[in-house]
Amino acid sequence: MKSFIKNWGIAIGIGILCVHFLAQLLGEQYKMMENISKALLLPSLMLYLYVQPNPYNKPGKNLLMMGLLGSFLGDVFLISKSMFIPGMIAFMMTHVFNILFFSKIYGPSQPRSTKFYISTFLLVSFCFFMYFQLQGGMGKLIYPILVYMVLISTAALMAIHVSNNKATKIIANSFWTPGMLFFLSSDTILAFNKFDWSIHSPIPHIGLIIMVTYGLAQFFLIKGFQLYFTTAPKEAA
Repeated sequence: MKSFIKNWGIAIGIGILCVHFLAQLLGEQYKMMENISKALLLPSLMLYLYVQPNPYNKPGKNLLMMGLLGSFLGDVFLISKSMFIPGMIAFMMTHVFNILFFSKIYGPSQPRSTKFYISTFLLVSFCFFMYFQLQGGMGKLIYPILVYMVLISTAALMAIHVSNNKATKIIANSFWTPGMLFFLSSDTILAFNKFDWSIHSPIPHIGLIIMVTYGLAQFFLIKGFQLYFTTAPKEAA
């Protein structure tokens, strides 16, 4: 069973996500299938990462498991529209643990690249853009959402930062950075839909776009984590 999960865990996750997409397309009568498949996605990915070997005893796996637990709780909470705040707090937990993991690999005090400074400017600009675009619809939620935006932007920035480390450059560029950018995209679409589009001009099947980008985010990040733990260490920059 362990060998099966180790080899096919990603494929199982993709299958669960496809069931979720199908349930969304089929409509309200398949809402239970939609909710169950959404709740099962992260456990399948957590199990996949858990059974992966760590032959070089690299630190940080427990941090990632806690972060994935946050995503699982966030998915479950966000099934109910009344649980938006608990869901957001759960995803904050994900980003905090990812920040801690990336910091273990290549901390903020390590040499910064030009890409790091450009990314910092772009992510700060993104936070200001979100604030000025949605502040009218957010009401009292504006402050916790600002904290969330800072955390997810910091996690994305740290994913970009670890690409400056020779030992993790390929994984960071190929998996962690795209994963965090898909995470940002998913949450941006979700925020605009919740506080603007769904009120003024609802977009059919917008949930599909949110889950496609979210699913890609989790798959990219998980695959990057798996490669990190199973690849022989290289000399750091």
